[in-house]
Amino acid sequence: MSNFNTGSGTVDYQTVRQAMAGEPFTMSLVNSDEIRAVVAAVNEGIDTHLEACYCPDRGDWYSHDCRVIAKTESGTCGIRTLECSVSSESMPTLLRRLCESDLGDAWEAGMSLATSILLVLGINEYGTFVGREALGLE
Repeated sequence: MSNFNTGSGTVDYQTVRQAMAGEPFTMSLVNSDEIRAVVAAVNEGIDTHLEACYCPDRGDWYSHDCRVIAKTESGTCGIRTLECSVSSESMPTLLRRLCESDLGDAWEAGMSLATSILLVLGINEYGTFVGREALGLE
């Protein structure tokens, strides 16, 4: 059985998949360090665990975009984003890479993002699925 360590606990791949209930996880990242962390994790390709976290046939996609945040007389101001849709099959690998891979100066942002994703999925800091309501999210 595959798992990964968050620094606070161990999360089992099946726990992540259970929390996702077969649905993709979508996110729009605006933090440049988080974007760098995800890009580094995804660009790793097939890793030493023989796993990948970007498989279009599973429905995974990542796309750079620009979100308009203001329109002024001098023009439009935008912010760079990374739009993501991660399948329940690929999410555990992405989370493991964000927690355990060498992401350089984006490591801290990767760990923070992984922790936030787990929280949104209803998984507590010890790696147990408790549901969103138990974590005060509903």
